[in-house]
Formats: sequence, C-alpha cells, structure tokens
Amino acid sequence: MSVMNIKSKIRNFKVIFVNNFDFVEELLKTPYYDVVVGSNVYSLYKKAIFSKFPKERLIILKLEEEKKTLETVIKIYKKLLKRSAKKNLTLISFGGGLNQDVTGFVASTLYRGINWIFVPTTLLAMSDSSIGLKTSLNLKSYKNILGTFFPPNEIFINVDFLKTLPKKDYYSGIGEVIKLLLMEDDSSNELSEIRDKINKLKLSKDSKIILDIIKESIKIKLSYMEGDEFDKGRRNLLNYGHELGHALESASGFNIPHGLAVLIGIVFANYVSLKRKWLERSIFDYINNKLILPTIMDSRVGLSKEYFNKNLLLENIKKDKKRISEKLVLVLPKNNLKLCKIQDLEFWEFEEGLKGLKNILKI
Repeated sequence: MSVMNIKSKIRNFKVIFVNNFDFVEELLKTPYYDVVVGSNVYSLYKKAIFSKFPKERLIILKLEEEKKTLETVIKIYKKLLKRSAKKNLTLISFGGGLNQDVTGFVASTLYRGINWIFVPTTLLAMSDSSIGLKTSLNLKSYKNILGTFFPPNEIFINVDFLKTLPKKDYYSGIGEVIKLLLMEDDSSNELSEIRDKINKLKLSKDSKIILDIIKESIKIKLSYMEGDEFDKGRRNLLNYGHELGHALESASGFNIPHGLAVLIGIVFANYVSLKRKWLERSIFDYINNKLILPTIMDSRVGLSKEYFNKNLLLENIKKDKKRISEKLVLVLPKNNLKLCKIQDLEFWEFEEGLKGLKNILKI
C-alpha cells in the first residue's frame, strides 16, 4: 500500500493505492455510512465486496449518462435523509466517473457537505477524474452544466477492478491517459516513449506497470491544478480535446465513450492548429498514426456517419459552459504541443476542421 497526500483549499485528501480488497474491511468500520454502487459493479463484485455490507446500507442504481441528473441525486437524498446520522454521515461510492459525479454532488450538497469516500473502478476514474475535485450533472441536452468542487476524503485505487472492465471502457481510460501524457512538459520530444507506455497499457496484465502509468497521469493532472483548483486559468488546458469531445458524446447518444470522444476532439484541435501553422505536420501525423487512430481502431467502437452531423455538433459545442463570446472556445497546441486556450474559433474554421477530421477518420 502507498499513499499520495493531495492538498486542496477545500480540504486535503488522500489517494490510497492498494493491491487487494482488504481495504473493504476498513470501510466496514466507518461509524455511519451508506454505499452507492452501480448495478453493473454490484453484480460483478456482489460476493467479493458487497455481500459484506448490510443490505440496508446499500443503494444500488442503474447508472448511465442519461441518469446523471438532479432526479437521480434526489433519489439518493431521499434515502439518506432517513438516516439518523446527519453531518457525520459518510457516503461511500464504488464506480466510474458517472458514479463519482452523482455521489460527489450529493456529498457536497447534503447538509452543505458530508464525508465521502470514493473507490474508482474504471481506468478513466483512477487516472484522471477521481482527483479532479469536480462533480458534474447534465441538464436536458446540456452536458456537465451543473456541479460543484468537492474532493473525497479518501480515494482507494485497486487496479484489480480493471480485470472486469469492458474493453470500450478500458480504452476510454486509455484516451484520457494519452491526453495527459501529451500534456506533460516537453512531450513533443517524448512521443515514442508515450507510444511505448500506451502499448504497455493496452497489452500488459502487470498491475505494477498499469499502476505506474496511473500515478504518472495523476501527477500530470495535479501539475495543471496546482494554484488553479477552481478552473480559472491553467487548469482550463485540461479541456484539450473536450470541446468537440463532449459535443460528439452527446451527438452519438453516448455510444462513443468519453475518453475516445476526447481523442477524436484532440485530432480536431490539432487539425485546427495545423491549419493555423501552429503545429508541425510531423508531430500531427505521429500523434494520429501512432497513438490516436490505433487506439480508436483497437477499441472496436463504431463511428457512425450520423454522429458527425455538422449542425448537431455545432449546436452542442455552442453550449460549452466556458464560452464567453459569439465565437467558439478551443484548447489548441501551439509551439508544437504547448497548449493555449482560444476564444475566437471562427465558424468556418470549425467547418474546415470537421471536414479534415472526417477525412482522417475515414467517415
């Protein structure tokens, strides 16, 4: 077991790396708690984990993107309000980013904040979202438009959960890892090393290799959050690939998982930079041909022509909550892979970028 202590202006918290499920015995000692788990994770680990918890303490939900809403939050509120414990209640959640968003929102708002322990069960949550402080809910067609900043008290990471993760969800996590590795300082000179790490992540069953890459990803993300927890400046750059990525997720009916949508968003952003002469062609081609396109192909996630409808994507991208003018927002690589945020993406650039993206993806 190893521990990473993370400082936050909201409250300091711990990421605890464990190599088995014995940590559940410690969770059982929590004085007042309820457990929220998605039905898929519950069915996979009913015997190994959830049979240990009293049934009356389990809240089992069917979690999917369409249910990342206030309605789901209210269902959890109603169950927790029946408990005698109030401010001293601890919410324990097992799952991926959806579970994290919903339960984190509940924990941050019920009684103006209760204790919260998060156990991520997906690669994306382990390597990226679990330490991000953010909770997010969707409202109608607006993705992640509601939310709070609220870290868990503790995060327990055990890569054994990844053994039962569906392939497309594992590759979704790989997508976010690729993004983070590209955001590391001097990454344009380390592209072959990044390729090697990603290939290991795809092929390796060695828990240590996977865990080392997860820890590296966490450290890169923290370097962008340092001094900007609340997303006012440098942390905005973590949205690299997310503007079109979020639009594409919605347009696909969430058939394209988040991390793979982000990879497609990176191709789009890089293409805009290429056309602005901000990105070298050799770097653009290497990222596409050695990192992104093989990952999308290996994931076996279908890219239907209907997902790339220009008007629908444009309508979705206009809803970006960080937009401050009539033009579009985009994080772009400049000076090779040094990122910057622009507020002046023209609609003709969007159309040209989408056309180039579709050619690259052979849509």
